[in-house]
Amino acid sequence: MGPPERDGTEQQLTELVTGVLSGNRIHIAKAITLIESGDPLGDLVLSRLRGNLRGVPVIGFAGPPGAGKSTLIGALIGVLRERGKSVAVLAVDPTSPISGGAVLGDRVRLVGKVNQSGIYFRSLASRGATGAIARNIRAMCRVLDAAGFDAVMVETVGAGQSDVEIMGVADLVVIVVPPDYGDSIQAIKAGLLEIGDVYVVSKSDLPNSKLMASVLESLLSGRNRRVRVMTVSSATGENVRELVDLIWSELEAMKESGELDARRTRIHEWEMREVLMERVKSLVESALIEEGHLERARRELASGADPRELGRRLAGEVLKTVQRRLEGQGWDR
Repeated sequence: MGPPERDGTEQQLTELVTGVLSGNRIHIAKAITLIESGDPLGDLVLSRLRGNLRGVPVIGFAGPPGAGKSTLIGALIGVLRERGKSVAVLAVDPTSPISGGAVLGDRVRLVGKVNQSGIYFRSLASRGATGAIARNIRAMCRVLDAAGFDAVMVETVGAGQSDVEIMGVADLVVIVVPPDYGDSIQAIKAGLLEIGDVYVVSKSDLPNSKLMASVLESLLSGRNRRVRVMTVSSATGENVRELVDLIWSELEAMKESGELDARRTRIHEWEMREVLMERVKSLVESALIEEGHLERARRELASGADPRELGRRLAGEVLKTVQRRLEGQGWDR
């Protein structure tokens, strides 16, 4: 028998993994929270779940605020549930998991709608600069994969960089824009033009939707591959089923061509780099503060030292400190 704390951790780990694999919502939520908070137990859970992954599709939804992403997701979920498919939704909030306000109004309605069997919803804080995609979100998608969901949908709130970073999460990206001509075009030109696999003009029951679709098709004509544009109304149901069919046909085409595997490899590399840089940053900041480098640097700056030259010199000193501290410990500690 091992130490009590080790036995306790093993018991907790076993319970979590068993619960996730059985689709228990409480255990799913706990596992996601561990990953979100950076708890080492989260990595152990992921390691145990790895052999149970099926590679379910992760579909990202991006676009300007007010485009109707949450309402569209709710409509798509309705169709998928009719077809017997279970769906999990991860909604990325640029400030906090529960921030309220108009921008999350549709999400509040979405939560009420999906509070039923076969659907899971989780709002996530980005835990970084405003607009950043929630850290470790791809790992959370693996938890939901192991839990048995048939698809995972990831929604950004349209806060700039988060829209572009969805490429590091999703197998397929759906860009949602409202029929308002000016603001939508500016959002598209700000970076969304290159990242989408499917473009949706929402609220097609409103004026200008067909015009907006034509403008999008013109803007996207320069892409090196064909990109589909569709008008959809979540309110009337127009083209909602057709959009579900289009998304899944695109995923199947990507699978057959090898693009899906290639994209997932790029996503895994992005995730690896994020974990690596986070670990290196933590080690450097710890050495910088605890070994007195920062305090000495402050004194030199106060005496007129050049900050750029000092930074370059300090980099070498801090890295040597990190190396000394890691010797004999193993790099994974």
